[in-house]
Amino acid sequence: MQSRSSRFLAQGWLVAKVYAGYKWVQLQGRLGRDTTDALHRQHQRSAEAVYELATRLEGLPIKVCQFLGSRADVVPGPYVSVLSRLQDQVPARPFETIAPFVEAELGQPLDAVFSEFDQRPVAAASLAQVHRARLHDGREVAVKVQYPEIREIIGDDLTNFEFFIRILSRLERDFDFGVVIREVQKYVPLELDFLHEAENARRMKENLAGRDDVFVPGVIARWSTGRILLSEYSPGVRVTDVEGLRAAGVQPQEMADRLIAVFSEMVLQHGFFHADPHPGNLLVREDGCLVLLDFGLAREFAPGFREGLGRMVLAIMTGEREQIGATFRELGFRTRREDDHTLAVLAETFLGWALRNRKSYAEPEMIARFNEELPEALKDNPLVDVPSDILLIARVSGLLSGIGKQLDSHVDIGAAIMPYLVAVPAASA
Repeated sequence: MQSRSSRFLAQGWLVAKVYAGYKWVQLQGRLGRDTTDALHRQHQRSAEAVYELATRLEGLPIKVCQFLGSRADVVPGPYVSVLSRLQDQVPARPFETIAPFVEAELGQPLDAVFSEFDQRPVAAASLAQVHRARLHDGREVAVKVQYPEIREIIGDDLTNFEFFIRILSRLERDFDFGVVIREVQKYVPLELDFLHEAENARRMKENLAGRDDVFVPGVIARWSTGRILLSEYSPGVRVTDVEGLRAAGVQPQEMADRLIAVFSEMVLQHGFFHADPHPGNLLVREDGCLVLLDFGLAREFAPGFREGLGRMVLAIMTGEREQIGATFRELGFRTRREDDHTLAVLAETFLGWALRNRKSYAEPEMIARFNEELPEALKDNPLVDVPSDILLIARVSGLLSGIGKQLDSHVDIGAAIMPYLVAVPAASA
C-alpha cells in the first residue's frame, strides 16, 4: 500500500500535466492555429496517463475513471475507449491475499462454506473483486470481496482530491468543483458498507419484482458481512456490448427503451434508485433479461421530493419559466438573486433540450451550447445551494446518456417518462 504522500504527489503531477496540456492547446487556438489534431493527441495522451495512474494507485481514481469512461455522450472518444476498460477489468488482487481475508470475515475456512471457489475473479472494480463459487447446498454464488486496505486508500484519496479541487476552483472560477467533492465525500463511504448494499439490493429486488425483463440477484444474508457480499450468480454481457445483445435476441434500441423505463420507474414511482448505472453494473443474460448489479450507491428520496421532482419535470415540459423557477426552488435550489434565468438554463441543460429534440443522450451541438451558456448564467447569478438528490439524478442521467450514445439510442425521452409522471400522485398539482 502506497503512502498518502506518494499518492498525493502522483495525483498532483497528473492533474498539473493534464491541465497544462489543455491550456497549451487552448493558447494555440487563441493564436489562430488549427488545434484539431493537437487536441485529439492531448485527449489520447491524457486518457492514457489517467489510465496508467488509476491502475497503479487504484482506489478513488478508478471510480473517477469508471464515470468518465461511461460518458460517451460528453467525454471525448479517447477517454471512453481507454477508461471504459476500468469498469470491470481493474487489476485484481492475488488469491493468496484475498483468501485469508475472506476466511477472517466469515470466521471459517473457505471449504467449510463453499464446495467450490474459483481463485480467478470474474470481475474486479474500484473497491472490490468478485469470485464465482458454489455453496454446499449447490447454489452458485457471486462472492464480492472488498479489498483489505481499500478503506485507508479511499480516506487518503478523498483528502488529496479535496485539495486539488480547491486549486482548480481558484484557477477556473466559473465552475464550482466543490459540489462534486462534497458528494464524493458523502456517498463513497456508503459503498464500503456491504451490509448497507445488501439491504439496498433486497429492497430493489422487491420493488422490481413485477418486471419479468429485469433481474436483481438475491443476497445470501447468512454469509454476508460488512466487507463480504454473497449473492446469486447471474452472468451476462455488458449492456453496451451491441453484438452480445443481438446474440441474446435483444436489439440495442429495445434495451435503450428498457433502461429509460426501468430508471424512470425507480425515480418517479418508487423514489428509490440505483445511482451508479455504469456498463459494468448492467448486464444482459442469454435470455435477454437485464441484470442490475452493485447497489452500494442507491438513494431514497426524502418525503415529498419525488412529487416535487415530478412537478419540476412537468414545468420543464411546458417551458413556463416562472413555473420552472418555482419548482426548482421547491426542491431546494437557491441562487444569489431571486431571478429565474440561471434556473431556466439549468432546466434546459438537465432535460429541456432532450425533451424538445426527442433525444435520450447529449449531442455535440448541445454540449457546445451549454458549455457557453451555463458558465455565463452561473457567473451572473450563481447557485448557492443545490439539493444533493438532484446531483445523483444528474449522475444517473449522465451515465444513461452515455450508454444511450453507445447503443445509438433514439428514445423519445418525454414519451418514455410520461407514464411514470402520471403515476406520481402530486405531479399534476
